[in-house]
Amino acid sequence: MTATLRPVVPPGTTTEASWPHRAGSWWPLGVYTLLSLLLFGIPVLGHFATHVVASDPIDSSQFMWFFAWWPHAVLHGLNPFLTHAMFVPEGFNLTWSTAMPGPALALTPVTELFGASVTWNVIQLASPALGAWTMYLLCREITGRTGPSLVAGYVFGFSPYMLAHLTGGPYLALVALLPVVIRLILRRLRGTLRPRRFVIYTALALTAEFLTSSEVLATATIFGGLAYLMALALYPAQRRALLDTAARLAGAYVVMGVLISPFLYYFFFGHQYPPGATFFSADLASFAAPPSLVALGRHVFPYIGSNNESYLGLPLILLILAWLWIERRRRRTWMIVIPMAAAGLCMLGRHLLVRGKVTSIPGVWNWLHHLPILTYAIPVRLSLFVIIPAAVIVALFLSGSGSGGRGRWRWALAALTIAFIVPDAGSSNWNTVVRDPAFFSSGQYRHYLHASDNVLTVPAWGPNERWQADTGFAFNLADGYAGNPFPVAYSRYPTWGTLLSGHLTPDYAVQLKRFVHDKRVTAIVVDASVPGPWRRLFGPLGIAPLTTGGVIYYRLRG
Repeated sequence: MTATLRPVVPPGTTTEASWPHRAGSWWPLGVYTLLSLLLFGIPVLGHFATHVVASDPIDSSQFMWFFAWWPHAVLHGLNPFLTHAMFVPEGFNLTWSTAMPGPALALTPVTELFGASVTWNVIQLASPALGAWTMYLLCREITGRTGPSLVAGYVFGFSPYMLAHLTGGPYLALVALLPVVIRLILRRLRGTLRPRRFVIYTALALTAEFLTSSEVLATATIFGGLAYLMALALYPAQRRALLDTAARLAGAYVVMGVLISPFLYYFFFGHQYPPGATFFSADLASFAAPPSLVALGRHVFPYIGSNNESYLGLPLILLILAWLWIERRRRRTWMIVIPMAAAGLCMLGRHLLVRGKVTSIPGVWNWLHHLPILTYAIPVRLSLFVIIPAAVIVALFLSGSGSGGRGRWRWALAALTIAFIVPDAGSSNWNTVVRDPAFFSSGQYRHYLHASDNVLTVPAWGPNERWQADTGFAFNLADGYAGNPFPVAYSRYPTWGTLLSGHLTPDYAVQLKRFVHDKRVTAIVVDASVPGPWRRLFGPLGIAPLTTGGVIYYRLRG
């Protein structure tokens, strides 16, 4: 079978026995891990519990809550999918959030021993290294070359797409399993992976990706399907092998469905919280204009783009065009380029955006965003499906024929590609200090809050979730945030808007009493460092507050 599939995959590939056993497959992971530590880890090393790789404390605190919740629920015999620890008394269905149950459960020992903030940092620092490593393995499978694959791994794992989501979106940065699935498919097409093992390994990889980010898996399935259709059209002689692999891949999806069936039950039959309509699209200029996250964008060129994750850089664009021209007569070229171009067009959204100005030129998203799954997709995030093939192209470009001067110019262009995407190491985008009031950090809360308390906090979202996670869910939150629009059971109250904005309504006293009654609030804790009219807001309750441990504490009842 391997001989009949030569047109589908490039020659010169290695046939390693299985996923990866040779020492040569592992040392690049050490290299990429060291790079990740040098670029993002230095500010937080030694301060893993108080410094986090993030641009702000809001998103990171939300995910720290997730990382603490899943082990807490499982270890205490609670339903992990439906929580009543926040948004009391209604609770929240976590299957409709970016709750990352897979990584949270896998890192349970880290969370239990060191806390959720350490788990956050581990995931953030591991994401670029793992992504680079699995891309290296994929490109090594394709090209059989180590040097080109190392470069391609860096281009993917430390891409602007990755840099953007290291600021606060771990479920979008932890995408190392996508190259794994592609590699498994290639190995099955070549006949170097047995059918049963292919189904088992692929099902496990798909399940792990679903439990990390169902959004990434859903969109990857769409663009993977497009690549498959291209292969069917371009390689008629290999259709039997392609159809056989597709059937086994479908079987892997079925196995995944069985494994995640409890999650799917609550997703389809529990209370639903569809995400809001968000249509962030890529600015055409952002493909070439260095963003602030890369060193060139901050220190050399003025930032004129409007997105970080869509940036490729002029050298990479030129490299892709050069490879496209050189390899234009090969069917493999178009099987790679057409899905990548489709993702690039989708990224541009409904109307073309150029240097921050919306034009009247319609985009393909006008016709696609109504489709299932894509309804809730954010166009600019599809840059993931541009950078994956772009990294493969880098490996193929550097593995191309030619020596002497011709070989050197390829490597020179690859070196420029890396130079244009080197992150702005040490930037505050990846270094945030988390400071909790002594009320929580010193354990003082134990004298004032109890497990049955429904606590209204200020701020109403962000750090308060970290407070609850760090205390082992010692109280319930009468507020919170789970990544989607706030539940209607909360957003319909004018007081909820006041808590988020700090702006009092004319009838704030009446509205507050209604909110406190309906949410069965027993205590209020205000971070004294958060500016706002909080004493005026809570004054009508007629309760004398206690200032202690950096908070303003109100005991209502209970």
